[in-house]
Order: sequence, then C-alpha cells, then structure tokens
Amino acid sequence: MSFKPPGECPNCGEYVEAGAVSCDSCGSCEDTGWNDDSHYDGIDLPSSSWEEEDSNAKNDSKLLSGVVTLALLAALVYVFVFR
Repeated sequence: MSFKPPGECPNCGEYVEAGAVSCDSCGSCEDTGWNDDSHYDGIDLPSSSWEEEDSNAKNDSKLLSGVVTLALLAALVYVFVFR
C-alpha cells in the first residue's frame, strides 16, 4: 500500500499528521507497509492488562469506601440511639 501522511492510517483509521514516520496509535509505518506488523511488536512491551488491574483497584477502593461508610453510619446510630 502506498500511503503517505497526512491522512487516515490504513491499519487503524487514526489520523496521521503530515511528516509523521509512523502512526501514533498503532505504530504502523512505511517499513511495515502501513499494517500492524509494526516495529514494536516483538520487544516485550507490556500488554494492556494494567488497564484491568487499574479497574480492579478502583473497584476495590469503592468497596472499601462503602464498608467504611457503613461502619461509620453504624457507629453514629449506636451513639445516638443506644446511649
């Protein structure tokens, strides 16, 4: 394929600026024929599993916040109702 920036990347469809040597989104370039066989495919970059870990951490944080809120509410009810 003979793609020359600027324009939409033929691999992922993201806009590639004029003069760019590769797509910022997927990494395809002239050397790879503007497909997903990009240069960084074999250098052990981390996968997107960190996104799942980040999501799990947010869920754990929400759960902890809920438990703490319920504990404080129970303490307030105890103080004002049973004392």
